[in-house]
Amino acid sequence: MLPGGKGFREGVLEAVPEVARLARLHVRAPFALDSSSLAPSHWAELAGILAEERDRHDGFVVTHGTDTMAYTAAALSFMLPGFGKPIILTGAQRPLAEIRTDARSNLVDAVEVATRKLPEVAIVFGGAVLRGNRARKRSLEGYRAFESPNYPLLGEVGTELLLNESAIRRVEDDASFGLVTDHDPHVLHIRLAPGMHGSSLEGLDTRRTRGVVLQAFGAGNVPLREGREAFPLERLRDAGVPVLILGGSEHGTANLRLYEGGRRAADLGAVSARDMTAEAAVVKMMCALGRAKSPDAVRALLSEDWAGEITPEEDAPVA
Repeated sequence: MLPGGKGFREGVLEAVPEVARLARLHVRAPFALDSSSLAPSHWAELAGILAEERDRHDGFVVTHGTDTMAYTAAALSFMLPGFGKPIILTGAQRPLAEIRTDARSNLVDAVEVATRKLPEVAIVFGGAVLRGNRARKRSLEGYRAFESPNYPLLGEVGTELLLNESAIRRVEDDASFGLVTDHDPHVLHIRLAPGMHGSSLEGLDTRRTRGVVLQAFGAGNVPLREGREAFPLERLRDAGVPVLILGGSEHGTANLRLYEGGRRAADLGAVSARDMTAEAAVVKMMCALGRAKSPDAVRALLSEDWAGEITPEEDAPVA
């Protein structure tokens, strides 16, 4: 959001000359879009560019609008397994040209983090370093706009840059890098509300919907009506549409075996999203649908930890 006709590189270097003292920069601008207009095809294109440039650079910074930054961060973590180098997303609450902008400090922080040994897709924003597929936007007005509800910060930037080594996901020495951009965007994300039941969802077109991410109540409870689930899980199962269930709170883990509504959903093939964010769950469903051919194979993929987006069951806290 720079005024005038200067290119991105010239404008940014003029406004934030500090970044040139931190690293030698090479800039590519594949598209200039409001982040709310980004589509999964853009994630795949960006992942392809990063894969193409991987061996030429030590670290990468992606400047991005805040509205869908968490979705892009999750997508890149899933599409670039074993990348092994920092991919840092950042942006700003106020444009770079404004007096009280946070763009300058966020960009400087992101470039510095990208020079460190952090083999993750991360978001650097407001002094926080967050795992990309664990982050979500929490504020429209605060400068520390992102949080990581169920995972510790990877680091913090204050007078010094301090990384939380115990939280960083290391790439195994024998791990191979791969670019996996297969995805299917035909995913429906629904949040239940009291009174929402099967009859109000009869118009759901399972011919066009390939996967459903359902944000239920509590620990993943689906309401029951006369002993049956109110949401049409049986119809979705019979149509071969996998369902991934999120808990009703951003903090905590969905446990479908805790109450009757969740148990009924699990018996009908629904998969618990455990402690994933909604953003990561939606992107993971799209990617799983692109990678697997059968509903059972998709459900199996959804249950696996791909890039640290869920806490393994053996490490999860005991209720």
